[in-house]
Amino acid sequence: MDKFLYLLLFVLITSCYSTKKVTYLQSEENTLEITNIPISYLVQPNDILNIRVQSLDPEQSAFFNISATENRNIQANEASLFLSGYSVSQEGLIDLPIVGNIKVSGLQVDQIQRLIQNEINKYLLDAIVLVKLTSYKISVLGDVGNPGTNYVYNTQATIFEALSAAGDANISANISQVKLIRQLDGKSYVIKMDLTDPKIIESPYYFLLPNDVIYVETSKENIFRENLPLITTFFALISTTLLLVNFFQTQGN
Repeated sequence: MDKFLYLLLFVLITSCYSTKKVTYLQSEENTLEITNIPISYLVQPNDILNIRVQSLDPEQSAFFNISATENRNIQANEASLFLSGYSVSQEGLIDLPIVGNIKVSGLQVDQIQRLIQNEINKYLLDAIVLVKLTSYKISVLGDVGNPGTNYVYNTQATIFEALSAAGDANISANISQVKLIRQLDGKSYVIKMDLTDPKIIESPYYFLLPNDVIYVETSKENIFRENLPLITTFFALISTTLLLVNFFQTQGN
């Protein structure tokens, strides 16, 4: 009887995991052609914009740049990007030196760059304006290697790039039940995503937006594995009890 119980336990353990549960973009086809849909981000309040004005006269262009001398020796990190950037107000404005308030919310970064370029042209000749969104961060939580927040120094990022930066999903993760939490227009949306399906690439949520949060659930099989010591102890107790019962019955006979 005890051998049967241990055999049953072994079967339960070995049947916990399947490669289908941990493999991205599953398909029988050798080659897939899927059209993805890039999305354009519209700047929102609380975003941070890095704006640089360059010209042949550095002293003149310095009036438009927020980066002061005391910030030049600060190592480039999230804090320095915040200190040297323009925060978009709740009204969607940035306060550019000399130029004044400029409405930037609801615009793409390249549109903002052209808008500021037109304003700077009124004060400087042959100036070049560069605008970057420096508050582009993605948070990944749940059953991944290194959960946390990562900044994206690119114009766009996919959900797989975000998972890669977070150490990828663990083997115990349920990648068919990944949640994307997105904030838009003062509202929060929760979208369920199946990363085993190749069609995720053509999803409007494949490309991430700033401040997106990804939550990777733990599979039910992993919950079983975490409770495995308790289950093993339970089976051992049953086995010991049966042995004792069998022993006393033998002694009684």
